[in-house]
Amino acid sequence: MKIRIRGNSIRYRLDQADVARIRETGKVEEHTWIGAHALHFCIRSRENLFAPAVKLEGWGVHLGIPAPYFSQMLDTDETSLDFSLKNPDGSELKILVEKDFKCLTVRDEDDSQAFENPNAGKTC
Repeated sequence: MKIRIRGNSIRYRLDQADVARIRETGKVEEHTWIGAHALHFCIRSRENLFAPAVKLEGWGVHLGIPAPYFSQMLDTDETSLDFSLKNPDGSELKILVEKDFKCLTVRDEDDSQAFENPNAGKTC
């Protein structure tokens, strides 16, 4: 899982291994160690959830997404889910969860688990 935070937005990119974990266990998680502490990011597919929800607990960001939302993205050609959640101060947190596609240019990054890019082989 790749995570990008910018302002009041969090973008998650899921590769094929992440999607397989969600299908098998209902969740995917990632840890980033900083000194003696780890930042923890978790996405859960929840049958008992009717709207997306996120909470910050200690060093962890926990995102819950209703199972039907995930099915819509994972079982079709849909490439992403996006939604906004209201914060107590009235601001919005924007969340984007998307399939991670293989890069179209050569990069020094392992994308062997990434989804095939629908734009591969196309020219401008």
